[in-house]
Amino acid sequence: MGTDFITEQAFKEMVERMRPRLMQMGREFFGSDTEAEEVVQETWLRAWNVRDKVMLTDAYVMRIARNCCVSMWRGQRAQIELAADDGTAVTEITPEEEVEEKENSEWLLSRLQRMPKNEREVWQLFYDDGLTVEEIAEVRSISVATVRKTISNVRSRLRKDIRRHFFGLRHLLILIFVALITGIAVAAFVNPQGRVRGIMEKLLFIPEDTTIYDSPEVLPSSNMDLEKFYRFIISELHYPESAADEGVEGHVIVSFVVEKDGSLTHFETLNSPDERLSAEAIRVISLTAPWHPAQNKKKSVRSRFSLPINFRLK
Repeated sequence: MGTDFITEQAFKEMVERMRPRLMQMGREFFGSDTEAEEVVQETWLRAWNVRDKVMLTDAYVMRIARNCCVSMWRGQRAQIELAADDGTAVTEITPEEEVEEKENSEWLLSRLQRMPKNEREVWQLFYDDGLTVEEIAEVRSISVATVRKTISNVRSRLRKDIRRHFFGLRHLLILIFVALITGIAVAAFVNPQGRVRGIMEKLLFIPEDTTIYDSPEVLPSSNMDLEKFYRFIISELHYPESAADEGVEGHVIVSFVVEKDGSLTHFETLNSPDERLSAEAIRVISLTAPWHPAQNKKKSVRSRFSLPINFRLK
């Protein structure tokens, strides 16, 4: 274990010495001892993980704590376990956490640069340089009360900025997402056979119903009325010359599947006096597509349908 920068004993002493300051920061950010304790625990875990890479000073630890607070406000903090009793870290800082630390620091720096110089300098002396309130008061030749009030005011402004910047954007995105889903759901309800419903079912991984129904609630039908349908069949039907020459005639019963989109597939001949008549019957029926598909529970379904075609020589 690398301990070139701080020994385990010195680390434990730092933990005890700085705990009140870290708790104070957590309380002022969150107004809760529970979340303040969480800030303290995460700060020391992150400090422990980098103890053999950087010199741990009060200022550096306060900077870690500050970033932890911002991360928690953003709601992006990863769940982190505490170090074991023997001081061995049970997790390492991930690349994502390093990026997050950088983003937090850059965001805070940009906000601080917009604040009055005297407030910014007090903040930096307290959090970056690790000076106590009393030491800052002496360096700046101001009262301790003024130092405390300045730090509190800066924290309050930063807290509002964090809420506005991160939570406002998040709420807006959530609102847009909810509105989008609601709109899609209404469209799917109004038009249960439309593309919207199909897209929703795919997004929600709802398995497609590929059952071929023999007795659906609503039977499939041609897009033409009955009289027009049979006139169309008669006009398009061509008696095969070779079959006519041989005097072949009779009923051909064709079975086929009406798909959800109204197309016709899976043609079969259930009864026929001759294959030539069967082929002509199938050809003519295929010309009548698309059909209105069958319905089950107000949804389009695949269904089987049978149709007789009469071949009679004059």
